[in-house]
Amino acid sequence: MPLHIPHQAPDRHPTSHAIFTDNHNRLVADILTRYRTLMMLATVQAEQDRNNANPEAMAVTGISIKMEFDGLYTSIKEFLTLSRKIKELWVFGPLGIEDDDRKLKQDQLDRHVHRVADLLNAMEASRMKDLAESNGATWEPLVREEMESQIAAAAAAAAGAGAGAGR
Repeated sequence: MPLHIPHQAPDRHPTSHAIFTDNHNRLVADILTRYRTLMMLATVQAEQDRNNANPEAMAVTGISIKMEFDGLYTSIKEFLTLSRKIKELWVFGPLGIEDDDRKLKQDQLDRHVHRVADLLNAMEASRMKDLAESNGATWEPLVREEMESQIAAAAAAAAGAGAGAGR
């Protein structure tokens, strides 16, 4: 069953799409081949036309089964890793770019983020104002320019204090 990645623009990322498809198809073929080999090895002693019940044949079969199972296990892990990577790219990366609703969803998410940030800022401002008034003071939120100038002044004062202590 070949891999199909919907909403993928073939002209945008043809190499990554081809790489994912090739890796998917290679891993599926490897998993099926290893499973088939495991089933053949498991039934080799039941074949009637050969004498496969001797200890040497059983030892070779046992080692072969272990090697095939290890290969199957590794292929399945790689397949799950590829699946997870495709899902991550779909959610966070370029595979979802061609989704028609993506822009609308992103705009709605941005509006919600700004609204929540505004609500949190209003709640904090209210708490700070109540705290200041309960202690007989006033409180107003700083605007960005005032905050930057106060940070620069504090940094200059700290630098001046550090230079004076070094003398």
